[in-house]
Amino acid sequence: MNTDLLDKSDPVYRRFMERQLQDALELEHSSDLIRLHIPPMAPPHVVAEFRCTGLIREGSGEIKEASEFHVGIWFPPDYLRRADAFEMLRMFTPNVWHPNVSREHPLICIGRLTPGTTLVDILYQCFDILTFQKYNPREDDCMNKTACAWARENHDRFPIDRRPLKRRPLDLEVEPL
Repeated sequence: MNTDLLDKSDPVYRRFMERQLQDALELEHSSDLIRLHIPPMAPPHVVAEFRCTGLIREGSGEIKEASEFHVGIWFPPDYLRRADAFEMLRMFTPNVWHPNVSREHPLICIGRLTPGTTLVDILYQCFDILTFQKYNPREDDCMNKTACAWARENHDRFPIDRRPLKRRPLDLEVEPL
């Protein structure tokens, strides 16, 4: 991870971003479901590859399970003062089927985003959306009204993937034979 390219004129932002990347890499290390791609020339950009079960809608209209999703996350230089999820987050996987993911634009809505929300929190929120642990059931406040109506009728299927993003530690005692 090359953090030398972060804006040197704002040491607070630089330290914040260094910490975000460090914490996110620790999450990646303790998870089987996420891989982070951090371009060496642009540290405030992260592509999160989620290897979890979620839903897509094929061109035929069939809704089916998928197991890989990519979300782009960009932290603007003024992120500690201003946060706009629609500016910062992009869904790179096409045809994701969820009320909080737009079908027309590569947008994902994780809810209210406040300045300084940690990268790890954003990753968890994206994961919760992709696995249907979190969704908006109101058609007047969603990005995909058809998926919203479908989700209300199929809520008994959720969450699609029940695995936690972070592995739970095992407390094992081993006795010699």
